[in-house]
Amino acid sequence: MKRTICFLCILALTVGNACGQNVLPIIRTNKSTITFFEKENPKKRSWSINPQVRPDILDTSASQVTFYSEKDTLIFNVEKDGIYDFIVLRNERDTAYTQVRWNSENPLENPPKWIQKISSSGLLSKKQAQFDIDALIYTIGEVHPNMFHNISQGEFFTQVNRIKESLPDSISPINLYKNLVPLIVNLGDGHTGLIMPYDNQTLVLPVQVNVDVNSLIMTVKSSYDEIIPQGATILSINGKSYKTILDEMKTFINGERDFFRIQRLNNSFPELCHLVYNAEKYEIEYRIGKREKKIATLFPASIKETKKHLLPKGKKEARKKAYSFTLMKEKKCAVMDFRSFDNPDKMKEFADSMFTTLRENNIKHLVIDIRNNGGGNSKVGDELFKYISSTPFNQFGNTVIRITPTTKRIAQYPIDMAPGWYFHNSLEMIQPLTVEEGHFDGKVYLLTSNYTFSSASVFSWAFKHFNMGTVIGEETGGMNVHFGDILYYKLPVSGITCYISYKRFWNYGANEQNIHGTLPDHPVPQAEALEKALKLIKRDM
Repeated sequence: MKRTICFLCILALTVGNACGQNVLPIIRTNKSTITFFEKENPKKRSWSINPQVRPDILDTSASQVTFYSEKDTLIFNVEKDGIYDFIVLRNERDTAYTQVRWNSENPLENPPKWIQKISSSGLLSKKQAQFDIDALIYTIGEVHPNMFHNISQGEFFTQVNRIKESLPDSISPINLYKNLVPLIVNLGDGHTGLIMPYDNQTLVLPVQVNVDVNSLIMTVKSSYDEIIPQGATILSINGKSYKTILDEMKTFINGERDFFRIQRLNNSFPELCHLVYNAEKYEIEYRIGKREKKIATLFPASIKETKKHLLPKGKKEARKKAYSFTLMKEKKCAVMDFRSFDNPDKMKEFADSMFTTLRENNIKHLVIDIRNNGGGNSKVGDELFKYISSTPFNQFGNTVIRITPTTKRIAQYPIDMAPGWYFHNSLEMIQPLTVEEGHFDGKVYLLTSNYTFSSASVFSWAFKHFNMGTVIGEETGGMNVHFGDILYYKLPVSGITCYISYKRFWNYGANEQNIHGTLPDHPVPQAEALEKALKLIKRDM
């Protein structure tokens, strides 16, 4: 049966109180976390038990804080300048000295209700927009390991002040986003950015394009009701040359390298183009091959409407699985389409099934395609590597982690680490499977592109570093030294979502003096990578 004890502030529950008592209230548990909530914020949150930090402090401006476990409940009525100590006893042996402490409210962490009240028009006042900007910069500064690694502090805050001063008297969330994105892009971190606030009714330019990274030529993949033929080259939009458009739109896309930002642009062109230029209509000049120039007029359409008409009639975009494979028996190989690092347990089952099939069909050549892979959980890669690596491996060398009270406050999961800096050196290597356990004894080819990012890029780096096979394609968009592991934060007034890195990684064998993506053994445009792999397979037979 759970016990509930209410400790009023007049009890002065601190060590060495007026009565000279040293006995502290205790909450017992057999778990690694207990739950708490504040009266003014009833959302339940996890509190990680940390016996090493003495005391482990919860700063609060709430009038009442409740902690509870599967066994006990403690309630603290908090007054100004109050300090309330208690013990969390885990498994009847681990003692964590914990403290609830009144703290004057930081408005950037606990915004007053009046600042969050939005008008019926949905617009933010200038003061509200400025508050969101301050909250965003404060939070990134409290979470990111080094937000000024790419831009000086002076230059950054000069831009911040310029944005705040130039705001109109009222502004929509989407236009506030438009003002803020180039600022955050200047941080030079592909894992720190803003998510565009849009819904199905948001207007976009109904044209999907593909920009070639090398030539920078912009071609049409699809357009509203096929008004512009597929494959046509775009020359200008509303009188602006396509090169000018690329230069201007790149300032709205985060990433460490230009080629990666262009790949991201290919995925977000319709909404981003209308955000940047916001025209009532678009005169698009284009050419098919060497034929005469033509002009098509397109009008902005909602995302919902665009989805119905953007793809050529009769064609539907199939949703791709995170990973799948196809046997190409006539070429005596298999091709694994690897699009997302999703679910390590599922990958373990998938890999076992795939390599069993390869053995049963005497397949000795495997192509792993990560050209369209933007990352995910790196542990997924470990499960696949166990089947193809001939030596012990590790994807990471060193990791620096920054933990602050803000990090713990905004995290969507419990972070069982006290505030501070942590350095992790990955000395322990992961052992591959034996032949008896199902290790693959054939040749492996890895296809990469400028879009290959995050965990996919880390995977490609380890693949090459530990000589697991041949890399074909383009330099990856993810670098060998990079920030990562993101936390999400919602701006308090506009609701715009930001994602922020709180770690810095060094891929295994990488160093700070030579930062780049994974370099292919056979550099070819990504569209030609599979064909190149099949030629190498044919040659090696």
